[in-house]
This record gives sequence, C-alpha cells and structure tokens, in this order.
Amino acid sequence: MLIVKIFYNLLLFILIPFLMPIGYLVALKRKEDGDFFERLGFVQFPEPPEKSIWFHCASVGEVRSLHLITDMMQAEFPDTKIIVSTTTATGKAEALRLIKPFHAFLLPLENSLATAHIIHYMNVKALIIIDTELWHNLITSAAKHTKLYMLNGRMSDRSVKSYVKFRFLFAPLLSKFETIYTKSEEDSERFASVTGSRSNIRTLGNIKFQIRKPKPEPKEYAYLAGTKIFAAASTHKGEEEIILDAFKNSGYEGKLVIAPRHMNRVDEVYLLAARKGFSVSTLSNPNPSTQVVVSDKFGTLDELYTMSDRIFVGGSLNGTGGHNIYEAIMFEKQVCVGTNMANFREISESAERFGAAVTVRNADELAQYLTDKLPEADFTGFFAEMDAQQKCILTEIRQVIRNVSDC
Repeated sequence: MLIVKIFYNLLLFILIPFLMPIGYLVALKRKEDGDFFERLGFVQFPEPPEKSIWFHCASVGEVRSLHLITDMMQAEFPDTKIIVSTTTATGKAEALRLIKPFHAFLLPLENSLATAHIIHYMNVKALIIIDTELWHNLITSAAKHTKLYMLNGRMSDRSVKSYVKFRFLFAPLLSKFETIYTKSEEDSERFASVTGSRSNIRTLGNIKFQIRKPKPEPKEYAYLAGTKIFAAASTHKGEEEIILDAFKNSGYEGKLVIAPRHMNRVDEVYLLAARKGFSVSTLSNPNPSTQVVVSDKFGTLDELYTMSDRIFVGGSLNGTGGHNIYEAIMFEKQVCVGTNMANFREISESAERFGAAVTVRNADELAQYLTDKLPEADFTGFFAEMDAQQKCILTEIRQVIRNVSDC
C-alpha cells in the first residue's frame, strides 16, 4: 500500500503542472473560475463550529439525496453542524440552495494536507461519502483524523470487474471505512468480492428517495398552463436525438420541454432541435408558440414535473445508468425510462411493479408511449414501500450521528 501511495502521489506531482492550466481554462469556459482555487485546497471557512459532520457528494443528485438526512440532523442535532463538499460547482450551488449547510465548498482534489486541515479546523467528527467516490488521498488522509463512512455504496455489473482486477488498490481503501452502507444486497456482495470480507459492509438501502414535497405553484412554466407537456428531464448527449425523433413521429399534441442534465449543453440541445426543423425557445426567453422549450434554469424540475402530461427521465438510454425517478413519482406522476437504470435498479423495478414507471428501448417505443393510454398506477402501495425503507435508513444514520457526535 505504501508503494502504491508513493507512486500515486508522484504521478500527481508530475501531472499537476500540466493539468492546472487546462483545468483553469475549462473553469473559465464554464464560468466557474471563481471556484477553481477551492479545488486546489484554498478553501475559505467561517469560524469553526464546536463539532461538525462532513458530507461529500459528487454532484446535484447526491446532494438532493441528503435532504431527508440533513433535515433530521438540523432538527435533532442542532449543535452538530453540517458541512458539504462536492465535486461539481452545480452540486455546490444545489447544496447551498437545498440543504443550507454551515458551509459548502468544492472538494480539494486529492490534497491530503487540505483534507487534514478541514477535519481539524472544522472539528469534523465524521466524513460521510455519498456513493462510491473513491478518492485515494481523501480517504487515506481522512481515515487518519476522523471516522469514515460510505453511504449508498454501489458497484455496477461492469465496474465490479475493474475493482476486482485492481483489488490490491481498492481493498486497502475500502478497509479504511468504519462502515460501508450499500444500497442493495447485490452491492454488498460485490464490495465483499473486492475486500474479501463483509466485516464493515452493511446493506441499508438507497437513500436517493426523498420526502414528498407539496406541488409547487406554476412560476417559470406558468406561460404553458393549459398546454400538454412532454418533459424530457436530465437528458444526456445522444438521448435528445431519440427524444426529438419520437416527439416528431408520435404526433404528440403538445410541447416538448427538454431539461439537459448539464446546463453547459443548453446551446447544443437548442441547435439540435432547430436542425431537426422544430421551432425552439429557452425558459429564459419564453415563447408560447414554439414546439420545443430548452430549460436553461436550475431548480425548475419540480414545477416541470407537476405540469407535465408525459415524463421521460434521462441517463437511461445511454451508458449513464439513469437518474432519480422518485423526483417525478413523488408528485404522483408516471415516468418513462430507458433500459439502463443500473444506478436506480431497485426503485425502477419497484416503480414498474406498482405501475408508476414504464420502460422503452428506442425512439419508436418512446413515440408509442407518448400516444398510448397510461396504465393505472398504485402510488399508495409504492409510497408505503418507499417510506418503510426510508424509516430504516434514518434510524441507522441517526445512530451513527449520535455516536460520533458524543465522541
């Protein structure tokens, strides 16, 4: 392990001078240059709290999945402050908007000294990493200075092969966690195949199911009130073409609203729709007469879901593994997804079982979905199953927070 650590950090030392200028140019292009230095470890913190819990999330989806847990913490453990790091700037913005933590910042990438400083300065009692974010220096440094947990641990059919192949790298990292809470028994078995033991692995369930929110009042999409809407949410490159073809071929008598997963793709999606012969507008410049609307505003998905007649959730017709369909189903809306829901397999299967989701394989089947009468969904049964799982998750996490806060 020591040899691996030396080699890894030597490689970082060699590559960083070349990667920094590239990273800064990318940050400038994305208008995220103000956050660039946080990634290097120059994080400005407020006055330190007496104690805190540090959550690390990759991006927006992981931040949203924390909402139920952080609400519980803020109500039951007000003296234990919440700090959140994210890998993406959009994740940080969502953390500030949704969770309102004591502090949010971009993760200093593989900076052991910065990790140790954060833990000591902010009196961190535990670092809880959401999903399988295996940053070598973050984990090895954090494990020396505080308790370390993984929540929503997962391994796909494809990724487990790589983890097993490079077991000599990953097994020592995974052994540093007090507990790895996985989202399914299948994931627990995969983690055990890498570590060789289940001593610190426990199946808990998928935390990416949130409390049901009240339906928001129409605001950004109010100008489309009374119009049938087909919402294509959290879409990725390659999916919009399928969606646009299905929309055209179905003869759907309404509007298509596309909300790309990444806002830096808005122009790309806009031009694609225009090239396919559609009249297009954006949410920032609304035009009620256009056929296609491209969403270019954060925080509008809830409103879009509640107003939509048909909903497709992206990341499921490519290799991404899907996105959180609960965000739409919680408003008692049936959803459509592609065949690749590996990241949300359990909720996808449950939703299909209760008639809350349907699966399509291609543009033809998506076009059929737009014209077919939707099956009756048993939302009551679906929510009862989800609520029981959430209760178990909160009970376990509450005990973890209590234990580390008392240290």
